[in-house]
Amino acid sequence: MAVRVKRLSLGWSGNPRHIRPVPQPPRELAKRYFNVVHWAEHERGGHFPAVAEPRLLAERLREAFRPAGRHDTRVARFGEFVELVGLLLRQEVTTYHGQFYRCQEAETVPLPVQQPRPPVTIAAHGPKMLRIAAEQGDGWSSWGGYDVATEEAFYAVTADRSHRFDDLCVAAGRDPASIRHSLVCFPPLTPWQSVEYFQDMVGRFRQIGIDEFVLYWPQTWGAAPREEAVFEEVTATVMPRLRAGDDPVGGSSQRSRKVTAAFLTVSHSGPRVLCSGSARTPRSGVARR
Repeated sequence: MAVRVKRLSLGWSGNPRHIRPVPQPPRELAKRYFNVVHWAEHERGGHFPAVAEPRLLAERLREAFRPAGRHDTRVARFGEFVELVGLLLRQEVTTYHGQFYRCQEAETVPLPVQQPRPPVTIAAHGPKMLRIAAEQGDGWSSWGGYDVATEEAFYAVTADRSHRFDDLCVAAGRDPASIRHSLVCFPPLTPWQSVEYFQDMVGRFRQIGIDEFVLYWPQTWGAAPREEAVFEEVTATVMPRLRAGDDPVGGSSQRSRKVTAAFLTVSHSGPRVLCSGSARTPRSGVARR
């Protein structure tokens, strides 16, 4: 008799001198078949960790049984991760003891060429994640949401998030204009509907502070052959003017940074164009990310 059970949760803790009947499973393979709620690979300890490393064992048990599924815990874990990554990219030797992550004299050799570190963009919609992005991010990304059904609702929710994000930046002592405001042009937006639609879309969102637009390839969401021609014209005529700092869309913004459109390889200080979706051959001077 077959019995249907829920997906099993799995925790893994391995020691370097652990006697195992089978080799340690690859983490990605384990995640494919189990709900991996905890994974730890220790730098010391043996077959009897309760004897060899009792304090380490107790610490790992507490970590394994923390309510990691709670939203506030996941957000706190993410905030700590962003902080640690920032330290690792800024300094050659890092010691960090947080609630979720720990490292002792971790080395980054060599350090990134870009200083003080490569920019970090944080996607955030809720108040706690927006605060993390405002305090630690070099860029903030938004995309509407699965429950956003109309273009007006997309615009309204993005405007509200942008205003709240700017307020959090000011509260953190940061200039909102110094942080990229990136928008993924997700449905119901249809940027390749026409050149006029693209220009109007960029103009409207520029007015609420958006200065980077991430676009999907034409026909990603369905067959629409006309989108190809619109894509060619926008990349050939509209985007170069955006890169040059011109305003071909008639929109205005209090932000001083030039607008970024969708997929071009240029410096961070100037407008960029990002594109996502199905892999296709680049055209019209557009380079795949």
